[in-house]
Amino acid sequence: MVSGGVVFGLIVIWALTSRGYFWPVWPALALALPLAIRAWVAWVNRRPAGWLVAERLDRGWAIRAGAWAAVLLFLIGVWGAGGGGYFWPMWPAFVGAGVVGAHAAAQWMRGPLTERITALETSRAGAVDVQESELRRIERDLHDGAQARLVALGMSLGMAEQKLASDTDAARELLEEARVGAGEALRELRDLARGIHPPVLADRGLDAAVRALAAGSPISVTVSVVMPERPKPPVESAAYFVVAEALANAGKHGHATRVDVRIVRAGEELRVEIHDDGRGGADPEGGGLMGLRRRVEALDGTFEVISPRGGPTLIRAQLPAGR
Repeated sequence: MVSGGVVFGLIVIWALTSRGYFWPVWPALALALPLAIRAWVAWVNRRPAGWLVAERLDRGWAIRAGAWAAVLLFLIGVWGAGGGGYFWPMWPAFVGAGVVGAHAAAQWMRGPLTERITALETSRAGAVDVQESELRRIERDLHDGAQARLVALGMSLGMAEQKLASDTDAARELLEEARVGAGEALRELRDLARGIHPPVLADRGLDAAVRALAAGSPISVTVSVVMPERPKPPVESAAYFVVAEALANAGKHGHATRVDVRIVRAGEELRVEIHDDGRGGADPEGGGLMGLRRRVEALDGTFEVISPRGGPTLIRAQLPAGR
């Protein structure tokens, strides 16, 4: 408003005096440039966040582009007010276009990199959460299972030692209980070790480990594995636990009667698909499936769950097999 009043006053002075050369154009141009830039910045800042996300351009680029456009219009105005002639504003126009274009190119290149860094940070954080959850589970299983049985085993052996001279029959019963307890503790420790990393997976590979899972499943499971060579151990382990969790969910929650497991290595990619005929409705955000997603994404893979109500359910993981 003040600038407009100043320009209007200058025009009135021009009109009341010589009315010759229209000199108010120069102060008008000088005042218009900062006003235009300020108005553009204010307009850009009022836009909702992410209004240029589709183009991977941010507010900084928009402000710079608008400022250069205002400067170019100012220079064209100066050229026109100066009588025209050789169109010299084209040279600063080329410079401005180069600056704005370079900024846009940097934004385009930085966009995917920033998204990639964010995805990696999220997946690594997820992997840490999975590891902490696994450690807590192992600690709980050891405390509630094998440790309790070993404590009971020690007590039985101590009581048997006390009764060995005075009551051999009671000592024999206690030793029998200790023997049974030792067997149960050993079995629980084996199950715990299998949950961490099954020996068959390390010794014979993913094919044999998955077929062992299928053989131990209470539902019908068909397995198809096409792998010219074994993937990296972390990838092998992730693929194994994807299959193990999917089979457990199919029987426990999906009430499936048949599951098809297909594992294919194509070049540097390992694809794992588990399809069941259950009632569906699996929650991808559930604890087990979310843990699998984090485990797979930590290896730079992708994890997908397709499970409409009424079924069927398809779980798909794609992992970089490596060499």
